[in-house]
Amino acid sequence: MLEPQAAHQSMPRALRGLLLRIISADNHCVSNPEISSILIGWHRSYSASRFNILEGRHPMQVFVSGATGRVGGTLARALLERGWRVRTLALPQDRNLAATQGAGIDCVVGDLAELSAVRQAMEGADAVFHMAAAISFQPQARDLIWSANVVGTYNVLRAAAQQSAKQPVRLVFASSDQVYPTRFARYRPTDELHPREPYTFYGLSKLLGEDMAAFYARSEPNLKISTAVFSHIEAAHELLDPNGEYSSAAFYVNGRVRNLKASSTHHAGATSQAELRSILDVLEPLVAPDEPLLLARDADGKPHTQELVDVRDIVQGLLLIHDKPEAIGETFNLAPATPVSLAEFIPYLAEATGRRYVEARIPVELGRTHGSAAKARALLGYAPKYSLFDMVDEAAGRSAR
Repeated sequence: MLEPQAAHQSMPRALRGLLLRIISADNHCVSNPEISSILIGWHRSYSASRFNILEGRHPMQVFVSGATGRVGGTLARALLERGWRVRTLALPQDRNLAATQGAGIDCVVGDLAELSAVRQAMEGADAVFHMAAAISFQPQARDLIWSANVVGTYNVLRAAAQQSAKQPVRLVFASSDQVYPTRFARYRPTDELHPREPYTFYGLSKLLGEDMAAFYARSEPNLKISTAVFSHIEAAHELLDPNGEYSSAAFYVNGRVRNLKASSTHHAGATSQAELRSILDVLEPLVAPDEPLLLARDADGKPHTQELVDVRDIVQGLLLIHDKPEAIGETFNLAPATPVSLAEFIPYLAEATGRRYVEARIPVELGRTHGSAAKARALLGYAPKYSLFDMVDEAAGRSAR
């Protein structure tokens, strides 16, 4: 079977024109699945790239670190839909490597901690999205975090600076609200002017990344850098997974307990081991084989809140940051419009999944994060489309409320 790209390259011009008119009228007009796949793939490739051809320029070449992950992968696919050429750097043992290659992303095998590999992957890039990061709040992961997030970011910036000596390079760096951090913020909503006072080593690694990016922005005139500060991110289907990367600790009793036991005290929401122990004393008796949901309240009975951004809304923000000249040199929080009360959300999630939920009063303030995306809305037109409720409806396959 011919791949769509190879097939359309081999088509005679007259036949390509005829087939384009047919497919444009009805993508389902060809009954043979193999032919249909080839032709529709060719049509999409043509549609995405024809604007570059008409304007007399080559397709954009983009390096996306972390394209085997949730954010980087979703972003890379959005860039491919624009007709851009996307390259990434992936570890040889990455479980998503084959799927990433299958999506049409050029994968260089290597490590961000190796400058030569980063330079190879970034060769010819017009733009760089540095999305890759090691995310962990376990003290034993600090060496990994340093290598991936600090050394890796340094190498990405060095390679981008070298590339910018040949041509202008646009770079978007992914940071995290752990730099403030929003959980222990001095004020809420927490905007980009908030002091950066991370409590976790992961947050420290992102602060160092921001500072390195700012240094290179000052010292390299052809390297145009912006920073995107991420709130918590999920894909819709992950909300229903009691072992999901973020939803597990946010919405499920068993996952919260596992997370508390593995994390540093400050990421767990406690300022001491005694506070951490007091939280576990409340939650551990609620752990059960059926993985119940958790509606957490504070000591006064006020429900905790949760802010979480759909990965597609994060990608919307990243593309706006890249596309808007006024974003150069700026930092933008990518956060939801407002946090959601767990008193409203957890029963909704329980109804959608058929899973029971339990309530617990936590003796420590945990859920008061509230990042501000007002700057991104005002300067970029950033407008998140997916609420937590929308994500649940989509994942559960039911109509929106």
